[in-house]
Amino acid sequence: MSFIQVRNIPFHYHIDHSNSSMETIVLIHDLGLNQEVWEPFLPHLKEHYRVVKLDLRGHGRTGQGHEPVSWELLIQDLFGFLTQLELGPVHLLGYGFGATLAVKFSLQHSDLVKSLVLLSVPAFMPKGTISSIIESRMQLTSKGSMLTLAESLANGISKLSTDHALYNKLVSAYMAVAPATYFQMLELFAKDPVNEDFAHLTHPTLVLVGADDSIYLTSNALSSQLLMHSTLIVVPDASNALFIDQPRFTFEEVDQFIKDPSAVKTDYASFECYVAKYVMEYFNDAFEQILSKKAIQA
Repeated sequence: MSFIQVRNIPFHYHIDHSNSSMETIVLIHDLGLNQEVWEPFLPHLKEHYRVVKLDLRGHGRTGQGHEPVSWELLIQDLFGFLTQLELGPVHLLGYGFGATLAVKFSLQHSDLVKSLVLLSVPAFMPKGTISSIIESRMQLTSKGSMLTLAESLANGISKLSTDHALYNKLVSAYMAVAPATYFQMLELFAKDPVNEDFAHLTHPTLVLVGADDSIYLTSNALSSQLLMHSTLIVVPDASNALFIDQPRFTFEEVDQFIKDPSAVKTDYASFECYVAKYVMEYFNDAFEQILSKKAIQA
């Protein structure tokens, strides 16, 4: 167990092959989770890379601090972490919220980044959708406990059975985050959405999304900026936490990309095959809402 003080906050982290000359990958977890989420994926990675895991502010064993949470604060956290440990330039691999942070960090500190690997990144999230997500999740924590929300989220992100050891770790990770911290970070998507950031990507970027993750697959399909500035791979038989459901497949795609980004191409045939029904459902629902609204106004 290792800690480093960054902006007066103790950051919990772990490095495999700390003195190695291997290429360095920094893993950034999703909102509400911690570095234990990488367990199924880690054995594949650490055979070939120096792997750095950390807990974000207010997550796992990392301190919360008293400053208002913002993207800028989290970017400063990551900058201080990388520079104090003299890790850069690195490959940033982020999941969900962590993928969004990786994108925003790369735009400000390009010299510290070699490439981006974005797992289940929320590429296009309308404000109405974000508001609905926040409202529904707040209802699950209305009694001041994260338990109901934790179980709901753990059930939704992977195909793990509820008696799996990692499933229980996911629930525990969500429950360990203060509700106020969780929702402050979630609201960052509404205050400063990531949608426009993808137009400014300059690093080689690989995006992976699970074939059974209807929300994020549709989100990626609706972001033309993401499709134009990255390589996108659909991971078969995988939900949101695709590195849990398909760790070897995910590693092989990441490994090939890091070794030669130009050799990895978007599989548009596979992408269109998986995404078509979800996009049609999205637009069908949106169209019905518009018609209903017009009917009320008429």
